[in-house]
Amino acid sequence: MGRPAKQFEVQTYMTYGWENVWSEEGNDGTTRPQYFETHDLAMAAIYEFFADLSRAGMSQAYRLEDYRVWQVQ
Repeated sequence: MGRPAKQFEVQTYMTYGWENVWSEEGNDGTTRPQYFETHDLAMAAIYEFFADLSRAGMSQAYRLEDYRVWQVQ
């Protein structure tokens, strides 16, 4: 099965560089890295994350510049 040829991931800037730390839970209960079919879907996930932070009053602790969408093969 595997991933489609082109996918996108959300990367977070860490002190050592960029990394995909976003994950999702599979049907079997295991956690795996999260990938998106399009750049726009990945960007929407970042914006949704920041909207959730804002609603929780936590957005000041995060910077949008520390998140990016990256195409993976």
